Amino acid sequence: MKSILMLILFVLFSHLSNAQADKVYEYAGTLELSTKELITFKIQFKDIGEGKLEGNSLTDIYGEDRTKSTIKGNVNWEAKKLSFVEEANLDTKSKADPNTFCYIHASNLQIKSVQGKTIIQGSFTGKYLNGEKCIGGSIYLIETDYLKKMAKKYLPEEVINNPDSAILAQKAANAAKLAKGSNVLKNKDVLNLKWTSDEIVIEVWDSRNIDGDEIALYVNGKKILDRFVMGPEKKTLVVPFTEKKGNIRIEALNEGKMKLCTANFTIRDGEASTEVVTVLKKNENVVVVLTKK
Repeated sequence: MKSILMLILFVLFSHLSNAQADKVYEYAGTLELSTKELITFKIQFKDIGEGKLEGNSLTDIYGEDRTKSTIKGNVNWEAKKLSFVEEANLDTKSKADPNTFCYIHASNLQIKSVQGKTIIQGSFTGKYLNGEKCIGGSIYLIETDYLKKMAKKYLPEEVINNPDSAILAQKAANAAKLAKGSNVLKNKDVLNLKWTSDEIVIEVWDSRNIDGDEIALYVNGKKILDRFVMGPEKKTLVVPFTEKKGNIRIEALNEGKMKLCTANFTIRDGEASTEVVTVLKKNENVVVVLTKK
């Protein structure tokens, strides 16, 4: 988030216990700025005893301003509180003047257990080296050990084997969050829906990392969208459907900068709607089959 920096996010601990001096804790997620901008973020630290922690942070993990900084702070496992301050940059890709870097100060972040997972979240204040406030927002992080478990469930093996835990954490977190309340479809998956109306209303957008994911969409073999680059705003399509049976085919044309093409769809049948998320590699596709009652 240096020089004014998404992406979200959230934090989960698999185990909440007294820290061991030699254990390295790692959490990845996002910062949400007061401007609603989301920035990728990761912290890694050791509990050095007496409630103190030392480690480093990584901001804008995939971006042009990727920056690694040292952090120091406090952790109270019993009270479930964590605080830290970024003190200095170790390495950065940013071309900004060092005096304009905005360092994160986070106090009393909550360590929560939610449905068997542990989440670290709270607010932060960004400050320049002279102590002047530059921006504020919220932090949401997830323990990467937990995300590795989620990765096995949601991600292809080649992504799981990626040595960059930050990338793994981001993709697993996205996939897990996308899966909630949606039909998650991967290559060659077929989703069957009963249909009643004489039209199909489709909304398509990218609700996570806006990195150039590109799709083509076909209804009954007819190309409705070609080389459509998804963004955060929903594109709405209305297609007549008078047949007894039909299908919607979604093909990934470009995986974007972060790999894997993820797309969100709402498919509406009158007042009824079905939420779909596709997770595809380039040239892979999924099909939604519609059958009139």
